[in-house]
Amino acid sequence: MRYVPTQAADAIAEPVRRLAVPDLRAWSWPLPTGGLFTRGRAGAIPILDVGLVAALRAGRVKPVAAVAGFAGREVLLADSARIAPDAVVVATGYERGLEPLVGHLGVLDERGEPLVHGARTTPDAPRLHLIGFSNPMSGMFREFGIDARRIARALTRGGAARVAARA
Repeated sequence: MRYVPTQAADAIAEPVRRLAVPDLRAWSWPLPTGGLFTRGRAGAIPILDVGLVAALRAGRVKPVAAVAGFAGREVLLADSARIAPDAVVVATGYERGLEPLVGHLGVLDERGEPLVHGARTTPDAPRLHLIGFSNPMSGMFREFGIDARRIARALTRGGAARVAARA
């Protein structure tokens, strides 16, 4: 598909995308905007469902409003709700969107991409682990698994911590 014009590639990929990730608006999950190749060629990383659709439908996962901030162990949501989860997984949609959430921590470069990822952290945010913000040639799911194991080891050594992941 690398040589197919973007508009044609989007049209070819759309039926497959609808089969892989159906319309989940009834579960508060928005439809993506733009075509798969349009997003990919703009730097977005395509995702494959590995159980989220079934978990949403079964009620095992519940999307919440955007994270507005943190207050101690509580997460402040954009709809003014407060929750105290065991872990925070930030699904920023089809763009990074990390600037409002962690931009003030000095963990992002000028493009809004994390300076470090996986088990590595920055001195100003030593317990913040970021995963899923790169698209390595070795395969992103392979790298997610490697990074997840490294983060788990780091968290085990360092006690409870917050993990931010892009889904």
